[in-house]
Amino acid sequence: MCGRYMLDLLDPQCEELLKYYRMLLQTDDAGIPEKRPSEGILTYAAGSGGRIRAALTRWGFSRSGSRQLLINARSETLLEKPTFSPHFQSHRCVFPMTGFYEWDERKRRYLFSETGDQLLYAAGLYRSSADGDGVESVILTTSPNELVAPIHDRMPLLLSAEEVRIWLTDPQKARQLLVKEDRTALKKELIQATEQPGKAADDYVQPALFDEGF
Repeated sequence: MCGRYMLDLLDPQCEELLKYYRMLLQTDDAGIPEKRPSEGILTYAAGSGGRIRAALTRWGFSRSGSRQLLINARSETLLEKPTFSPHFQSHRCVFPMTGFYEWDERKRRYLFSETGDQLLYAAGLYRSSADGDGVESVILTTSPNELVAPIHDRMPLLLSAEEVRIWLTDPQKARQLLVKEDRTALKKELIQATEQPGKAADDYVQPALFDEGF
């Protein structure tokens, strides 16, 4: 699964994203780099005419009768699941990130990032929230590559920079990306903090931080 990730907007490669973030929130702040479910996070999607744009979405699909959120969707079975399949055709998005976390069986946390410290792009879906008060999103997961496999049995479905536009604008080719083998050049770092994802899942509060322009 992917229950935390990093987007350090003060990283030089995130200069344009930082501008969007500050414009959307009307703030001079850069936000906290570690992103958690229920938070308002930056995502890419295709607008009218196939133009790629950034907006804020709430990470996690809400569930009727539960405060817990669906934060991930398995890419391999996505099209079979009624919760996710209706959004594949026209509601695909991308989560830019500078790294993502996974926990091993001993509850040790590892940060995975690109070997050249380039941005990573995780495939996702979005939809209007049930209460009509914004847009919510999920990260797609897939089988792990050789580096991640000893730590966890899932990882985000990562896209190359060239695949981002394909994922966002071409539904037929996007289907092929659902089952792609991950070959992203990653490095890992053991993080000393042992906080587990999902420990406070029932305590997530929905912030009012969403741009409804998707």
